[in-house]
Amino acid sequence: MEVWVNGNKIDTAGEFVEDGTETHFEVGRHVCKIRATSSGRKKTGVVHDLYIDGEPIPQMTFSKSR
Repeated sequence: MEVWVNGNKIDTAGEFVEDGTETHFEVGRHVCKIRATSSGRKKTGVVHDLYIDGEPIPQMTFSKSR
């Protein structure tokens, strides 16, 4: 997976894990990873979760506009 931070492509290391894949990288002194897993639902597809220094970063939610 390509990862871009502030307009720059950064080096990553990918690995297969039991329930999907993990892409590891660093931003400054922070250790980060993106975990990609199947949602189990065809309409949803793959779910990506971001972790920084081992802590999950909550996904943004968007309210529906009328």
